[in-house]
Amino acid sequence: PNKLQDWLEGCEMRLYNSDGSIDYDGTTNIRGRGNSTWNYAKKPYALKLDSKTSILGMPKHKRWVLLANYLDRTLLRNDIAFHIATLTDLAWTPKGQYIELVLNGKHQGSYYLCEQIKIDENRVNICEMESSDTTGEAITGGYLLELDKHCDEVNQFRSEIRQLPYMFKEPDEDVLVTEQFEYIQNYINNLENELYNNYEAREWASYIDFTTFIDWWLVHELTNNEEPEHPKSAYMYKDRNDVLKAGPVWDFDWGTFTPDRSAEYSSMEDAIYYEQLFKDAEFIALLKERWTLLKPKFETVPTYILTESDQMQTSNKINITLWPISERINGDETLPYNEAID
Repeated sequence: PNKLQDWLEGCEMRLYNSDGSIDYDGTTNIRGRGNSTWNYAKKPYALKLDSKTSILGMPKHKRWVLLANYLDRTLLRNDIAFHIATLTDLAWTPKGQYIELVLNGKHQGSYYLCEQIKIDENRVNICEMESSDTTGEAITGGYLLELDKHCDEVNQFRSEIRQLPYMFKEPDEDVLVTEQFEYIQNYINNLENELYNNYEAREWASYIDFTTFIDWWLVHELTNNEEPEHPKSAYMYKDRNDVLKAGPVWDFDWGTFTPDRSAEYSSMEDAIYYEQLFKDAEFIALLKERWTLLKPKFETVPTYILTESDQMQTSNKINITLWPISERINGDETLPYNEAID
């Protein structure tokens, strides 16, 4: 499949459990996915099943993603970051399972089969809008947005003050109408106006959910993820009659978990609106409260890393032989596997 082509339909797909039993046997549509990651030798893919199905113990849905993790010597970065996010109060984080991918009879190595970020009762559980939702409470949500400098969605806008690239993930182009587009664009512009032109009045605080913005920030800080600084792969959502919330988390396979960051360094210092949020005493007080609550949970992560890496020893040996890493981004590409894990 080519990323630029439409879905390749009617593909046969079979998922085997480790004991040899079959977890899924049916058809799927497949296409390439990713922006920078699509340009590497080991390709990531998107899957669209014929009907909502539970696979590998994960909740039912049609849409799934095969992450290649090509740049990640450990193969674990995305999974570990998702695990950290589940320790917070973020409402939903993608679930995933490691698989060995065989494509057209050829072994492609280790892949991470995970949930795609979509509005659904089993995923981002907010209202699914219809084109007729143009007035009153109906127009207030739900919206799933992504901030990404690649600007590869049909419907997008740049915020008035920060010129941040907002893209509509949902409602998609088949549903979204002008009134909905203008509603969320005005919401973002009003938020920015309060943040940058009327800060002391603190009206901006009524536009966002503090807890999600703090927990989302903590996940990115702990993983040294600078993607929101660009911004790239930064998701937000707004449900009906609710405020803007940060999340879900996404995209941690490169430029993360790097050991050469000083204690004073912040991965998210200038990301999105945080330079303004950190001027607010109430926001900082809640952050300190959240850190005190969550730190004991975060301290269990090293054990989780070792448990996951133990299961990946054989897969890693095969994968690194199939796909030697050509880039030097994370700083561990030339290390033996267990040293990279350390």
